[in-house]
Amino acid sequence: MCGIVAISGGSCASSEVLLGLMNLQHRGQDGAGILSLEKKENGSGNHFHLDKQSGLVSLGDLEDKVRHRKDSYALGHTRYATVGGDAVEMLQPFLIEKFGIGLAHNGNIVNFLDMEDELSRDSALRLSSGRWVLSDSFMLLAQLARTLRWRDWNSGAIFDAVRSVMRKASGSFSVVSLLDNGTLFGFRDPHGIRPLFWGSRAGEERTEYGIASEPVALSYLGFDSITEVRAGEAIVVSPDGQFEARIIDEKPVKQCMFEWVYFSRVESEFGGKSVYDVRFRLGVELGKRVKEMGLEADIVVPVPETSRVSAIALAEYLNLPFREVLVKNRYVNRTFILDSQTSRQEAIRRKLFPIASEFSGKRCLIVDDSIVRGNTARQITHLVRESGASEVTLLSACPSISYPCFYGIDFPDKAELLAGHLDNEAICTELGADRVIFQTIEGLSSAIGSNDLCTGCLTGTYPTDVALADRFAAKRKVDRLAEGEAPSVVSNASKSKSKDSRRS
Repeated sequence: MCGIVAISGGSCASSEVLLGLMNLQHRGQDGAGILSLEKKENGSGNHFHLDKQSGLVSLGDLEDKVRHRKDSYALGHTRYATVGGDAVEMLQPFLIEKFGIGLAHNGNIVNFLDMEDELSRDSALRLSSGRWVLSDSFMLLAQLARTLRWRDWNSGAIFDAVRSVMRKASGSFSVVSLLDNGTLFGFRDPHGIRPLFWGSRAGEERTEYGIASEPVALSYLGFDSITEVRAGEAIVVSPDGQFEARIIDEKPVKQCMFEWVYFSRVESEFGGKSVYDVRFRLGVELGKRVKEMGLEADIVVPVPETSRVSAIALAEYLNLPFREVLVKNRYVNRTFILDSQTSRQEAIRRKLFPIASEFSGKRCLIVDDSIVRGNTARQITHLVRESGASEVTLLSACPSISYPCFYGIDFPDKAELLAGHLDNEAICTELGADRVIFQTIEGLSSAIGSNDLCTGCLTGTYPTDVALADRFAAKRKVDRLAEGEAPSVVSNASKSKSKDSRRS
């Protein structure tokens, strides 16, 4: 999961992209990059600037590099690593300067290693340094460059190049790309798994356009008429601001449910569905489950930050006190999207502090957005029990995640998923909770108000061909080991409980 922003028009596109990336920092913390075009008056000798840095957008020297740049075309990316190592070279955007094309991508290409087998034979498809990058995003760029290499850059040629990507690539992809004549284009995979939006605004000389992963980044920059790029659609903005859109490939829409549950900012909207409203309804659906079980409790406590809205709804539905008594250290990054198990566990220990007096002697409903690996839930249960709680019930606003994701969320290995190999009783034992209550898939669909969802990680049924997923997962495991991450393990106390004995 990453954040992408692109601008066509104005006089400080790089600086605006930087601000847009700051508004999408929650989508990726590993690093950031900005590609901008210095355009000459006569159209010849146009020059790309590519700047990257590890870590948060606001840290490092990225801002200093772009703040005084006068340019009208730029795109940027915040990285959440799901393919490749943690080297700066793996940060996007990627640029093949020889063919005058750069790209930023959000998603994952399941068959990228097969694409690499074919594309790597073309020695011209390399970075300016002459190096080949083993990344699914680079495969998309290489495929586009291969098709557009003769520089026939009218909109028809660009749509044909996008069509070639959609035929070759299997997986999720929301993409922005910039050509060295100032043409900006973006496109979304045929199932619309990952989000992408565009907006326009009146400029001094022409209509200006922006493209981004979430509408909040565009509205912050003053774009209006914000529209969701449709599944399988490509949009092209010419150097002088002419806009064209075309559906390239149309398949059943399958938007990632995790965008509403966790990744997106609460003020965003996808498919006409408000993230805030969905999270509130998820809490109501959880409340229905608790009431059906006849479970009694004293307080409802959210795990900050994403679960707050669901916890409020749950408390209101059950007429219970809502207490924010797990206090977050605001200077610790989002733990789920950190790039190793060790760093996630260390961050959790630094992230949350309980107000012990509010837990003492109470039956607590602890609400989190999801329980994936169990890192956060395990630590929280321990903290709450140490604070004197008489009973700890963990509630997940998301259904149990039992299968890998190959579309841009970093759990491609079923072995690291609690619900991938443990029944509910074993999960309780593993986490140290009295009980664990997951959202139902029906409750999720009802809360979102749609069945047009990718629920592959919940059901094992995926919208695209995942025949090559084992190869994809094996590559990610190699990347993680290279970064020093130890394999995930589950305690012996839980291993005896298999899914065959799962309780309803």
